[in-house]
Amino acid sequence: MEPDTVPPTETTEEGVASTDDTTADAATSKGGSNLQFLAALIFLAFIVVIVILWVMTMMTPAWYAPPAADDAPAAELAQKAEFGLVENMQKIREPGATWKLRISDDAVNAWLATRMSKWLAHEGHPPWPEYLGIPQIHTTPSGIIMAIELASDGGASRILGLQIEPEIAIEGTMRLVIVGGLLGRLPVPAPPSSLLEMVRDAATDGDESSALAVQYLLDGVDFSSLMPLVDGRRVQIDQVQLENGSFVLVARTLPRS
Repeated sequence: MEPDTVPPTETTEEGVASTDDTTADAATSKGGSNLQFLAALIFLAFIVVIVILWVMTMMTPAWYAPPAADDAPAAELAQKAEFGLVENMQKIREPGATWKLRISDDAVNAWLATRMSKWLAHEGHPPWPEYLGIPQIHTTPSGIIMAIELASDGGASRILGLQIEPEIAIEGTMRLVIVGGLLGRLPVPAPPSSLLEMVRDAATDGDESSALAVQYLLDGVDFSSLMPLVDGRRVQIDQVQLENGSFVLVARTLPRS
């Protein structure tokens, strides 16, 4: 009598079935490990990005470096820029002919740091708000960034800014359109809420400079693009062209009305 044996076909089939189950389990385990590793990597990258963005909000933009009020070279540059602007505005030209004047950020920033407060006092305008630092600008083709240093109650300071774009509404009027904001070195799609709230609160409390900022910057109220001259002529600003580090006034000198 022959001994009992398991048919080879069954052994082979069972063996194959057993091998397939082990491979599937290993593949499933390996796939789960890969997914866990990928998820951990994505989470780590997200944390790193958040930290980098936070650090950027605390950093000062490289171009924000207002000179001291008694800085002699800056004061000289500001004075030359102011005199040059007045001279070009008053220059005798063919009536209605278009002319251009390029103004650099360096000249504007020097004027803001060394002559703005004196000009405000001389013209009878309200003084610059004490809760705001010295403003500085940085012009790019996509807008003019106006930044200020804002100190918190704890003594730490942060640079906040508005990105604005001058726009000729209709002939004779202009408006400043907010197209973005700035937190430290981080560009943001909207102005910082802390800055907006502070300006609006100060305007509500009767600060005239803040009220003007709310009116012409935050609320986008139109203002005249016609500048009267001492001899009765007028300068019409037709366009403000933005470049890297400067902006160009495109204007016409109109005859006496």
